[in-house]
Amino acid sequence: MNKIIIFGGGSIGNAVYHLLKDRTAYSITVADIRGSVEGIPAEDYAQIDTRHPGRNSSTLGELIRDKTLVINALPYTENLVIYSACLKENIPYFDFSEDSELNDFIHNIDLEKPLPFTMPHCGLAPGMSTVIANNLTHDYTEVNDVKIRVGALSQNATNKLKYHLTWSADGLINEYCGTCKVIRNGSADEVQTLTDYETLLIDGTEYEAFNTSGGLGSFVDTVINDPRYSKANVNYKTIRRLGHHDYIDFLMNDLKIPKNDLIKMIKHGVSRTTRDCVIIFITASGQVDGTHKERMYKKIFYPEKLNDRWFTAIELTTASGLLTMVELFLQNKLRNYGYHKQEDVKLSEAVSTKFGSLYTM
Repeated sequence: MNKIIIFGGGSIGNAVYHLLKDRTAYSITVADIRGSVEGIPAEDYAQIDTRHPGRNSSTLGELIRDKTLVINALPYTENLVIYSACLKENIPYFDFSEDSELNDFIHNIDLEKPLPFTMPHCGLAPGMSTVIANNLTHDYTEVNDVKIRVGALSQNATNKLKYHLTWSADGLINEYCGTCKVIRNGSADEVQTLTDYETLLIDGTEYEAFNTSGGLGSFVDTVINDPRYSKANVNYKTIRRLGHHDYIDFLMNDLKIPKNDLIKMIKHGVSRTTRDCVIIFITASGQVDGTHKERMYKKIFYPEKLNDRWFTAIELTTASGLLTMVELFLQNKLRNYGYHKQEDVKLSEAVSTKFGSLYTM
């Protein structure tokens, strides 16, 4: 029997657990720092504090040693701890992170044997959004522009940010910090977050979008040496309701509120909601044998009730994106070792799975 351990019992880890329990016969364990997690029975739960890897390294190794694979749904700060344990025990690894620290770590280690199966940046963005983008250009002889726009929004808003928390406040503020990878005129570049503001119209509603970090994942590295992209522009922007950008920009760049302080402010002052929606809006233009083409993928996801459990849109889209890759891995449709980029998977293969069918237009 396949044995899967999920590190992190937050909203996404919890959603992964319940989707797997509902749709598979696998043995599933959730590991978290807390004594217990609502909705996870004691027989499927293990308590561990990954913030002290030296003290708990043997326990961590014992937890994963007999597992088929590891899913890391902890905050990005724990990626190296969990991955290092997988590396030592040679256990396949998946995560949701937008952070680049793990990629840098992997590219700088010198191993005498191949990496265990390693697929970071799974989920929504990065994740299925780049699978979709890559599919839109599959037969282009020349790529002009790829614009990936994704937003996790509250359906309603009663504050000036036009936003209520639908996922991690830490992750939200982290994507507003630092720089973003893009391709400009065929060359890899980095731009500041919160820049290149634009408005866009989706189903008659106007939204705003701007640069945020991590949304492209490894996509720039995937296509930068493809001659079809030699003059292309590729970028990722987060979708928000009109007015959100100016307030965030004021807090971060005018007032220069430190990152950790801003996270605390958001957690304290911005309420959470389960009434959310996720928008994916991707366009790709280019040439097919001399003829100009533009293709679009547009889908809006809403919360769903599955087997008596309510899944928010962000839970469902993020968890399903990663579980699509897990399903393909367990079906032996992916090479069982080494570093993998999610966008290398064909969209047709992804949507043929139980979990990936969510993304069928």
